[in-house]
Amino acid sequence: MESLAPPPAPRSLTELRADMCSPGVIPSEVDTLIREMARPVEGEAALRERADFLLSLMTLPGAASQQTGSDGITVCTAAVEALLELGYPHALEVPPNLLERAREERGEQRRRQKKRQKQQQPGALPVAGIVVTLFGTALQLLPHLLSALLANSMLSVWGVAPTLLLLGICLPPAMALLGALMRHRTLQGLGAVGMVLQGLVWLLITLFMSSRSSLGLWFLAWPTWYVMLGAAQLIRPSKRPEAPPAAAPTEPQAPEATT
Repeated sequence: MESLAPPPAPRSLTELRADMCSPGVIPSEVDTLIREMARPVEGEAALRERADFLLSLMTLPGAASQQTGSDGITVCTAAVEALLELGYPHALEVPPNLLERAREERGEQRRRQKKRQKQQQPGALPVAGIVVTLFGTALQLLPHLLSALLANSMLSVWGVAPTLLLLGICLPPAMALLGALMRHRTLQGLGAVGMVLQGLVWLLITLFMSSRSSLGLWFLAWPTWYVMLGAAQLIRPSKRPEAPPAAAPTEPQAPEATT
């Protein structure tokens, strides 16, 4: 059943200003004050009254003028910007030190917005990582394919053991490539970890072969192991930028008692 009670009347600017000096001010209350004091007014008397009100916000006692809204802008900065919007001659009444502080605060707020937007945008494709991953996968498949060609039978590629070997070779790079193309960080990260393991396995194989070969450590020049390690580094998901800390409202201080 709908209530027939009339909606509450909007609060006056004076009441909203008084709220800034109360304990426990929340950003939504600051947003309401900023929104209401930005409403346009007409007539010289109304402009003069609005200018006086905005000037009073800049000199609120304690930290009341530094209460912040949801976008991190303080009451003082919002009042400075609103007074500038009133135009000549009221804009000339803005104290120079508060004007400079408002510019710095607005610049910091824009930087926070850019960081937030950058976080929400998908990162660029790791083109170098994709190319090196494909090259490393081809290097891993090369001995397998050469053995099949030397045996004059491609059917040997599809035995149980060769199939499992092919799966172990192709699965991690495929996961990393799909994760990079689909912007799926978990899949991309798991694929990169698998490629690191592949690189380490190939390093152990290369060390074993170098110990059995007359080439000795020259056998380590075979590129498969370090190509896979490099590909894993290039295709791994980039670190997310840290979110800028949200501006916390400051607790207003009680004005000093007059004697």
